[in-house]
Amino acid sequence: MQGVIKGIHESLQELIGLHRQLLDTVRLEKDALVSADVKSIQDVTVAKESLIAAIQQAELFRFRRVAELAAAWLRPMSEMTLSKIAIEVQRTDLAAADLLRSSLTTLTLLVERIAEQNGENRTLVESSLQHVSNMKANVLGESDRASSTYAQDGQRTGPSGRSRLISREA
Repeated sequence: MQGVIKGIHESLQELIGLHRQLLDTVRLEKDALVSADVKSIQDVTVAKESLIAAIQQAELFRFRRVAELAAAWLRPMSEMTLSKIAIEVQRTDLAAADLLRSSLTTLTLLVERIAEQNGENRTLVESSLQHVSNMKANVLGESDRASSTYAQDGQRTGPSGRSRLISREA
């Protein structure tokens, strides 16, 4: 039983380490987005994908350990939350229960910070896309509007005589 609890704790520690790396990575992503460094954005994206895959593997390992514990305790998996496991473990091993609780708290805090940083990054990307969209609308809108200038003969130029911002040259 203690080996399974130890395995759960070890998997939580691995998850905490991976989530710390992910938090650092999403912070780097913000820096790359602000500086509009395409190479850094691509590198950060690859790193995030790799970390997410590692987190999924560590979570799968933790899930398997919890399933072992559920089978040993004859409990359904739906009742095997980390909080409930810590409560049960504290009856026989207070130190192990405290380790589980502190790991859960740390992991929860890291996940919240990652979500906040991802939200900031998303807002940054969305505002950048809106800016580009506005610039595009300004350029295309200028090229579509009839010019309100006058030709050399003093007549106002119409849609067919207007200038274009984008040439049609080949």
